[in-house]
Amino acid sequence: MNHIPVLLKESIDSLNIKDNGTYIDATYGCGGHTKLILSKLGINGRIYAIDCDITTILKHKILDKRIIYIHNNFSNLKFFLNNEIGKIDGILFDLGISSFQLDNPKRGFSYIFNGPLDMRINQNQNINAYKLLQDINEKKLSEILKIYGEERFHKRIAYNIKKYLLNNKLNNTKDLSYSICSAFNKKNKFKHPARRSFQAIRIFLNKEIEELKKVLNISLDLLKKNGIMSIISFHSLEDRIIKNFMKKNSSYNKNIIRKIPLTENEINNLYFKKKNLKLKIINRIFPNKNEILTNLRSRSAILRVAKKI
Repeated sequence: MNHIPVLLKESIDSLNIKDNGTYIDATYGCGGHTKLILSKLGINGRIYAIDCDITTILKHKILDKRIIYIHNNFSNLKFFLNNEIGKIDGILFDLGISSFQLDNPKRGFSYIFNGPLDMRINQNQNINAYKLLQDINEKKLSEILKIYGEERFHKRIAYNIKKYLLNNKLNNTKDLSYSICSAFNKKNKFKHPARRSFQAIRIFLNKEIEELKKVLNISLDLLKKNGIMSIISFHSLEDRIIKNFMKKNSSYNKNIIRKIPLTENEINNLYFKKKNLKLKIINRIFPNKNEILTNLRSRSAILRVAKKI
């Protein structure tokens, strides 16, 4: 299955590509976003294409002198782009994993295709999903399923997974999927019972939430004035972090204004906060009906766009 970038036109349009600007595609994947950015860039434009999965870079590499490829976690942006602080015109994130990764049984991301219990985005990482499930206790596993998968039946699923491990019946993704599904009395015909749990294990294993929290402030430092931050997320946990980050850096305490008269300290505090706002929220975009019909993966996507001020 070919990977179809979600909200492709909307995300690239939101960057307002400058002819000879400098951009970061922080989640290169199959290169769909980078390719469209390239089509709008002049000969002196530049893109830093970043991915912690070397397989995707090698398989979908675009030969163009305007691209600088970086195989690393995007949370390390500041270290390998230190000379670019305050110089980037736009940065794009397409969070989650690509269809290329999901549909490859050998990667172990899918609850549909049978494969090894891997789930590592960065193949250089030592601990895979099987080792993780072996090492953590039932209580911790239950917490992971609850927090990162927002799974209602987290306790029951955690018990089942650990029981399967104890009986040496957890050897591949098919076994894991079956152990999760057996915790449900009723099945939802629209959503696979193992979907949330696979998501939770993958997110925790790859430290996806920690990575996202780290990179948001770093991205702000890299952007020049009027530079654009464009982020596509696919589940509420990610979106909440992005929304709160943008809100925190683009607003001040409006409740103070309602309190009249203001003290001198409150006036100074309000002035200081207004002067130190870093972002202006530009837009929040959802996929349209046609995109959802042609690409089911897009149904949970949200694009948030903000400009550095």
